[in-house]
Amino acid sequence: MFAQLILKECRQTAKSIIYWLIVLILVIFFSSQLGNMDIAKKPKPGLESYGRYYSSNEQDIMKATLGYLVSEYTNGKYVTYPIGFYKMVTPDKEEQKRIGEIISETTGLDTKEEMEKALNAETEDSDAEASDKKKNHIIVLGGAPIAPSKTLTYDRFGELMREVDHLLGGGSQYNKKHLKTNAATPKTYEQALQEYEDLMEKDHLTGGYARLYSDYMGIMLGILPVFLAVTRGMRDRRSQMRELIASRRASSASVIVSRYISMLIMLMLPVLLISCIPLMECIQYAASGFHLDYLAFVKYSFGWLLPTIMIATAVGMVLTELTDTALGVLVQLAWWFLAIFSSMSSMSGGMYGLDLVPRHNTEYNYAGFHAGFTQLAANRVLYAVISVLLIAVTVWIYSLKRKGRLDIRGKLLGNRKRKSQA
Repeated sequence: MFAQLILKECRQTAKSIIYWLIVLILVIFFSSQLGNMDIAKKPKPGLESYGRYYSSNEQDIMKATLGYLVSEYTNGKYVTYPIGFYKMVTPDKEEQKRIGEIISETTGLDTKEEMEKALNAETEDSDAEASDKKKNHIIVLGGAPIAPSKTLTYDRFGELMREVDHLLGGGSQYNKKHLKTNAATPKTYEQALQEYEDLMEKDHLTGGYARLYSDYMGIMLGILPVFLAVTRGMRDRRSQMRELIASRRASSASVIVSRYISMLIMLMLPVLLISCIPLMECIQYAASGFHLDYLAFVKYSFGWLLPTIMIATAVGMVLTELTDTALGVLVQLAWWFLAIFSSMSSMSGGMYGLDLVPRHNTEYNYAGFHAGFTQLAANRVLYAVISVLLIAVTVWIYSLKRKGRLDIRGKLLGNRKRKSQA
């Protein structure tokens, strides 16, 4: 009975125009972002650049952040991204004064002249160091690293940077989540070689590209499933199928859970099929003898992407069942929008937190992934559990409706009519 319901719901989903639009969007998005994926090649010694990485060294983070802060302070303007969009903030006199006091405490620089002199001196040192066969140095956009006070602890530094971020209205480089991305350091040949060897030996090539695939596809899967869930729920009301369904012997749990599982199955199908494209590219590249993990894309699709599909679908189902409106689309769109921009600071992987869409926008950084795996696993389990709870709530709401005990839409429309008549 239950299996038949799932099969029937799958057939219903396959007839939906919205479903095929979702599939088309996934294909187009994949083609535009990863369609011409180049498999990494072993780095050669003596190249001018091997890219950059974010330093986790506390001294590096403080130097880079303070350099950025001093540079913005001397200009009197600060760049922020409060909701993902660029915003230039000009503090008032009191706020600027307080930021100056924070700089004095963290660096020992008391006047603007001292700050500008320190920036110029550090810039000259960085240029000299870069010309000396490009040794490791901290890269600070718009400024130069400034050494922290010898008595400054990292905890006190973090506390003061949070205050600066609060003074600027949030979304600045001094936000706790952004601090670890401030210290960009050029990679050495040895580091680039180690990353390549990790990709080949520990990730078996496909692991790295499965993470990259999950990173990109997760962006779309954080929002698209809600459209399918909402349209599926709204269709019953428009076609007046609720009364017919309510009269059937199938339990409320069977109806809702079978519908939910069918949507998950139908949404995972294109994800798994599209993943065959990068898998084939990895197989062709590894024809010379590399050992591949042929199931990497399947494992990452279920472990990384499925919880995202689950939560987006569950949000759509519970809010549609509760309100008989498309409210779920608006709620999920707002959540997705904020989640995408808040996760931009962790795109290189290793910092997954509670992000709806975990980012790992590189086939490398196995070390960061391994270090943050527990955090990522907790994140994915959390969203899967929340999804199950939301579906349980959906079953409860649906059960009440079948018994005629809940009609929020009817009450809202009734109130509107009474107000208009009055």
